[in-house]
Amino acid sequence: MKLIKISATPLYWTATLQSRFQTHKKIPILLYHKITDVSEGIDAFWNVSPGLFSEQIEFLLENGFQVISLQSFYDTSQFKNNLPRSTVILTFDDGYANFYTNVYPVLCKYRLPATVFLTVQYTGTNSFYEWDRPLIAKKKEFEKEFRPLSWNQINEMKESGLITFGSHSMSHPHLGRLPDDKIVYELRESKRILEERLEQPILFFSYPGGSYAYGDVNKNTRRHLVECGYKLACTSRTGRNRISDDILSLKRIGISRHDDIPLFRAKLTGGCDWMGWAQFAFQKTFANVW
Repeated sequence: MKLIKISATPLYWTATLQSRFQTHKKIPILLYHKITDVSEGIDAFWNVSPGLFSEQIEFLLENGFQVISLQSFYDTSQFKNNLPRSTVILTFDDGYANFYTNVYPVLCKYRLPATVFLTVQYTGTNSFYEWDRPLIAKKKEFEKEFRPLSWNQINEMKESGLITFGSHSMSHPHLGRLPDDKIVYELRESKRILEERLEQPILFFSYPGGSYAYGDVNKNTRRHLVECGYKLACTSRTGRNRISDDILSLKRIGISRHDDIPLFRAKLTGGCDWMGWAQFAFQKTFANVW
């Protein structure tokens, strides 16, 4: 971790200098998964502790960042208007119940918006994601940490006006590896159930996996998204977005448990945007872990 801490400062200052010459503002959409102290499991890299998450939120507020909703970004993009330079968006994939216990109270405290993308097959059940099951089998005490959101929790958060929900598909497959009828099922059925449960339109989608290299994001999946009525979609490609960028393949910045404040600051200001290309090259070279 010392290497990360040392490298974060030059990344930040390089990005800050570069931003002075950019004519278009770039907006970071942050991507979180679990907010938990659990440091074990195949995807533990993405388990951000509640303490670190609170530090990151406090950093945003203390340094003049304006947290806006994904809906605001979408609305602005339709009119090609600009947003303030220090704008940031919070998104959470999968729909873990630890969002309700560890994130929602923080967002309520500061009245900050966020979007949660739900994997509908798991929502409101006692089922667990495939990658969580090996650890739960060894340590039953982690069941609570990895349980999906309940519909009561979701509806309570919806009523607050702070939390919006989007689809993360029905079962979290790599869409590009499915036949067309299965892709349509994942998109349309998840949208239908969410709209029925929440009694509101579901217009936003997060690609499971979210990778171009694995075929999650391609012309075919995008075409089906449009046909099913989605208006905006997020990938996991690292980077920030101009308001004029493709609204169906927005980049995001993944936040890990190792992102201390110097590295978090560097990511917000574009110091890690280059990682999008490195990420693509790595994924093309190696098989997907899921």
